[in-house]
Amino acid sequence: MKVQFLSAKGYSDPSKNNGDCILVDNSSELVVYDCGCEEHARRVLDYMRQHGYRQAKVVLSHNDSDHFDGIPYLIEHGAVSAVYTLLLLKYKDELLNRIGDRRLTRDSIARRIEEVYANIYSLGGSVTLKDMFVDTYVASGVTILGPDKEYALDAVAKRIDNRESDNIDKETIVNAVSAQLSVVSGGKKLLLTGDSSFVAIEDAVKTHNAVQLPHHGKLSQAEDIFAAKARDNAAIYYVSDNTGASNGGSDDLRKKHPRGYAIYNTLNGDQEYTFPGLGATSYTGSYFWRR
Repeated sequence: MKVQFLSAKGYSDPSKNNGDCILVDNSSELVVYDCGCEEHARRVLDYMRQHGYRQAKVVLSHNDSDHFDGIPYLIEHGAVSAVYTLLLLKYKDELLNRIGDRRLTRDSIARRIEEVYANIYSLGGSVTLKDMFVDTYVASGVTILGPDKEYALDAVAKRIDNRESDNIDKETIVNAVSAQLSVVSGGKKLLLTGDSSFVAIEDAVKTHNAVQLPHHGKLSQAEDIFAAKARDNAAIYYVSDNTGASNGGSDDLRKKHPRGYAIYNTLNGDQEYTFPGLGATSYTGSYFWRR
């Protein structure tokens, strides 16, 4: 099992938000977790050619552009067999019940879902879409672990309800309910988090040996995770920060957090490791904070 966090270092415009793209290769299937720009997508295609993959499975954590925008390119090139993500139209009755606004109907809820998640549903005619709450098995050693369905539907109902704010647990709702991917091999476990809220991943964080720090290394999220894993001296952390000059990213984490954590960041180049030892096969210019 090998996992590679793609870096935008050296891209044509590294100052823009190129977003996330993480490759999970179990040597028989390739899973792509997010693909935030076309340059990421071209690198995915190169990887597939070099390793003999005709198609990959894609797990889209959430539909923000810096996680989504490279996926249509992959689909156009016939490289995707299925996309696993949040598909809410089938849950419109549950969402309607949660909102409790008599002015809303099943049809108006459906229209709102199609509006908010338009980019996801635009893919429907060109690739198989898989419901992340149902199709949790992705490939050998790779499963969708969360978010909890009830947490996600409660949060999305809040977003659809115009009387409510678009935030929950210190994140936007779209971020908070990101699909989480658990990668397991040789008794070791890696958690990929997208832009999840800490509340959504708290239990999973405690059971995984390595964790992608959510939201491109957002400091407040990282501090909660460090506290949750305070007794795990061997924990490893990864940051996918290809946000360029945009807001967000790992600057606060890098500048303000005390030393003492093994953290590898795509700001310095691709980050890659293999199971079962969960140790690095290659780290390009990473920073490594030792306890």
